Amino acid sequence: MLLIAGVGYQYLGDLSFGPKLVERLQSMTWPEEVRVEDFGYGPLAILDWFEESPGKRFERAILAGAVERGREPGTLTTYGWISDTLDLDLVQERILEAGAGVISLENLLIVAQHFGALPPDTSVVELEPVEKEWNTELSVLGEERLKQAVEWIQREVRSGAPHSGNGRKEVRKG
Repeated sequence: MLLIAGVGYQYLGDLSFGPKLVERLQSMTWPEEVRVEDFGYGPLAILDWFEESPGKRFERAILAGAVERGREPGTLTTYGWISDTLDLDLVQERILEAGAGVISLENLLIVAQHFGALPPDTSVVELEPVEKEWNTELSVLGEERLKQAVEWIQREVRSGAPHSGNGRKEVRKG
């Protein structure tokens, strides 16, 4: 089974990319083995979800959200998350943020990986946000990238192939 989940807050412009993507995807028809979920809540609660049914059923996941990394605003990036040993100080920092109520794709990936909850084949879709202020809509560029993300996800679902990518070195030890 394939999990597709959007991570982020509602009503924060492009920082709402994950929830907006979920809204769009939930309005579409998907094969029976695809489940679309809104992960607009903290990583610790999502960790519990992964530990319970239905979370244990997934062989693949595509997790999406907006992440500020200093790239050109509006950049859409996809990559395969590489399971590797995480820096324990980074894990502790992310758990503390999660406990304080921070909803973040980065936190989810790090916390879920640390506790072995991510499916073995996990891909990531990230938007470098343009607009980060209180707003119910994405920016014009964010909306364009949302459409591109939907197309990419549709191709991934049709192909069934694992996504290739190099992961993100800065969250891995070494």
